[in-house]
Amino acid sequence: MQPSARLAAAIEILASIEVAIMARGLPADRLVADYFRARRFAGSKDKRAISDMVYGVLRQREVLLWALEEATLSVDGRSLLIAYLCRHDAESLGLFGGDDKFAPPAPSGVEESGITTLKSLNWATAPVEARCNVPAWAAAGLHQRFGADFETAMAAFHETAPLDIRINALKDVGLDIKSKLSIPLEAIEKNKYSSFGYRIHARVNLGADKSYRGGYIEVQDEAAQVASALVAAEPGHQVVDLCAGGGGKSLAVAADMANKGQIHAFDISGKRLADFRHRIQRAGVRNIQVTRLAPEGSGRKSALQDLVGRADRVVVDVPCTGTGTWRRSPDQRWRFDETSLAEINKLQATILREAASLVKVRGRLVYMTCSLLPAENEQIIQGFMKQAADGWKLLDYRDIWRAVLASAVPDTVSQEPKCLQFAPHSHGTDGFFVALLERQA
Repeated sequence: MQPSARLAAAIEILASIEVAIMARGLPADRLVADYFRARRFAGSKDKRAISDMVYGVLRQREVLLWALEEATLSVDGRSLLIAYLCRHDAESLGLFGGDDKFAPPAPSGVEESGITTLKSLNWATAPVEARCNVPAWAAAGLHQRFGADFETAMAAFHETAPLDIRINALKDVGLDIKSKLSIPLEAIEKNKYSSFGYRIHARVNLGADKSYRGGYIEVQDEAAQVASALVAAEPGHQVVDLCAGGGGKSLAVAADMANKGQIHAFDISGKRLADFRHRIQRAGVRNIQVTRLAPEGSGRKSALQDLVGRADRVVVDVPCTGTGTWRRSPDQRWRFDETSLAEINKLQATILREAASLVKVRGRLVYMTCSLLPAENEQIIQGFMKQAADGWKLLDYRDIWRAVLASAVPDTVSQEPKCLQFAPHSHGTDGFFVALLERQA
């Protein structure tokens, strides 16, 4: 593909992403993958160049929106790319309207005027939230979380997310996974916190690797690996995973349980559970029972009735805004607003109360999110504890960590010292929150 054709492709993809953001449709990574799947002629260099432009725009979209407003240009895929190029690669604007039949059309008069303004902008004068690519609905919560470290914390989200894997302890892998992966040894590094985790510093296709296909490894961010370990499930336990999703945490917990006991994994998505069943088979797990759960109503209640007050551990990784995963899903920033945040907070509180009913006396409730917002984390726990009176005790994550993990206990960035809050800039992981509660009566 010619450079001008790459620009046209990026505009087309960005246009589809903008539509999806407004409609809360497919995520950007799916749209990018679908675009290239339909265009097999695109080579690997083309795909990389186009993807770099698309994700470059998404990682700066908030400041680009500010710039387009300054330039009085409308917001669409084309104008976002124009603003991005004005900031980073103004020479490429000369490819618009070029001789190549695949080149983007030449700038209109309105666009030419806007480009003049964009080229003269002092980008440093943009509001700090725009410079940090933080949308208005999340800004207050992230300022509350990080305070004076706000800009440093947000800068970490401009980086590419790492690729972490977890060794499946149910299979005879050993801890020397390096020799079993088709990856240069120097590109594999032991995780800092997780006992069974490694970080891969290379572009790889793990789906084609024999270790992945054989179920010897799973792709899982280190924060999620640690959260699974903090469940502290033991062989013979009865465990409920109420929002199992793709099943990554249930698989890790099953390994800690040595395939003994029972994990009851629930989710409302049939597709996610279908994928989960394939992962269970591949991993050699035998103690997970997968059940599709109704979103609400009597069917949901009856499906959980037999587990009320019986579980040793209940894991509830609730639906959330995903602010902790913005490095992986940069378009996630603009799929929420103040109203939808309030709605999801109500859902989180409801699911947490439901999960609590399943825990037996001296059993534990493990609340998780991949969010950094206090409204989804500490505030949900505080509200629950206020309603629960003396029936529950908030455990200190540091005590559980020392019992189940060999690594040094890290500091938390949570305002509640007993809760664990990971963040990319301080821990090198996704932003992830864990609260551990024990039922007293």
